[in-house]
Amino acid sequence: MNILLLSAGGGGGNILRSVKTLFDRDVTVIRKTDAAYAERLQAAVTTRFLDTNEFSLADLPAEERLLIGTRTTGRLGARHNPEVAGQALEESKDDVEALMLEHSVIVLIATGGKGTGAGTMFPLAQIARRHRKLVLPIFVRPSFERHEVDKRRYDYALKVGEQFDGAKIRLIEILNDRGYDDGDPKPQLVVWERMNLPIARGLRGLIYVLWDLSQVDPSDLSTLLAGNGRLRIGFGEIDPPAGADPSDELIEHAVGGCWGNPYYAFSRPAGTSLVCIHGDWSNVVDAKIKGRLAESAVVGTGGSHYNPLYTRAVQSPKPWGVTALFGEHTGVHQPLEVDWRFDRPGVPVVSMAVDAANTVALEVQADEGDAPAIPESPAVIPIGPSQSDTKSPASLWEFAVAVNRSDPAALALARDGAVAGIAIEGSEVRKLLGTMWFRAIVPRFSEEWRGCILSALVDGVVIPNHVVKVGRQAMLLSALNYPQLQEIAAKSWLPDVARPDLELLVAVGRLWGESAVSRFRFVPAPQQRETSKFASLLEGFRS
Repeated sequence: MNILLLSAGGGGGNILRSVKTLFDRDVTVIRKTDAAYAERLQAAVTTRFLDTNEFSLADLPAEERLLIGTRTTGRLGARHNPEVAGQALEESKDDVEALMLEHSVIVLIATGGKGTGAGTMFPLAQIARRHRKLVLPIFVRPSFERHEVDKRRYDYALKVGEQFDGAKIRLIEILNDRGYDDGDPKPQLVVWERMNLPIARGLRGLIYVLWDLSQVDPSDLSTLLAGNGRLRIGFGEIDPPAGADPSDELIEHAVGGCWGNPYYAFSRPAGTSLVCIHGDWSNVVDAKIKGRLAESAVVGTGGSHYNPLYTRAVQSPKPWGVTALFGEHTGVHQPLEVDWRFDRPGVPVVSMAVDAANTVALEVQADEGDAPAIPESPAVIPIGPSQSDTKSPASLWEFAVAVNRSDPAALALARDGAVAGIAIEGSEVRKLLGTMWFRAIVPRFSEEWRGCILSALVDGVVIPNHVVKVGRQAMLLSALNYPQLQEIAAKSWLPDVARPDLELLVAVGRLWGESAVSRFRFVPAPQQRETSKFASLLEGFRS
């Protein structure tokens, strides 16, 4: 997964420099033990420093500079005027869009102290959303009371937050006011560095999750960042003696640091959140970390909506610990439609080509040195009226992959009302619907194709009729309407055995309409041991 770390203005650039320093150090450490992994990791992350002032970019490698609005600003900056910065971005919008189109995840970093960051932060996020990118905006609100900025610039920084709220784009907002301590007064530069370091450490941990989505469902990330409200990054370091599990005291300290970061605008109970654990220790320690975070999120909230998504940072070097991205609970929101790009080195790529006989040749292209993924002679798929007795594709999956890659022949076949001789199995459709990329391409199929795919699913799959709770009432899955299914899908206490079936129904309703859900057949579900919401969060402690 390609990640773009993009700063805007001088303040955002300073934070990105800290992130880049930590990341480069990690790559250097990893390269000593696994050079191939280090190269893939480094290739997946791109850093760019956007600014209106050419001089502020002078110390950076030429390929990392993104100077905007040269005609608008004369290369000399936005003159501390956010409106001029906005005009500069508009002048260079084509260059910015071209950069964003190459990435699926975009992390924006800016501060509101001067002009460029304040004037470009929200328009940059809008561009990313318009192109269906997963955007993670980080904006630092300057302090008026501590005389970092005057009232006019402070009010503009407030306006930036309001713009994100109005557009329902989740925002990580850091409040500089909270970095000052009258009992321990420090210079402004020291305060800023003290606040920037947790941001850099938190982003470092998230990179290991976002660049390789093998341990987290992309659709979960699309839900985490959907809707309005604030986000908060946390990191807590755990450094036990070599070869030993960390003590309870070390875990408590790390979880406290991860959960209790005071610098963020975050006022509601935590909802859907991402928890990433680093460290080569036992699953007992992992369970303790998860349980301590759950206690922090649930206690005192009067019925928390905390819904943690767990993953591990594979091969991350020390410092180890726990990284989390917490989201405020602001209700149930439709997942974002994200243009995920799954092309990776070493992964076979299915392509389709049309020959003169009106057939589609399926081939697998592998990197040099890889073993062939399929026999040399390609499978041939009839795509129109033909007396040819050539073979059909091996599965719907191959055809869907070709559509996802925007292969012209595959797209033509997908748009054709006449369904080709491709076997469609209900179990395979179910597996495909569990992937974000397939759900994104379903609208590209003709109505006849969509109807056949849905029919194969409902004819070949039966749904266990689980008992789920709607408020305080226990109801059968078959009795729920589509809005109720959507709401329950966002609850953390849903039993693991029931969640895949419920999420399948939600996906079908979203893609084929609410009436399609009623076509499924339900069978009695096995008896389940009932657990409370809080007990399920602490399940890892039971032995």
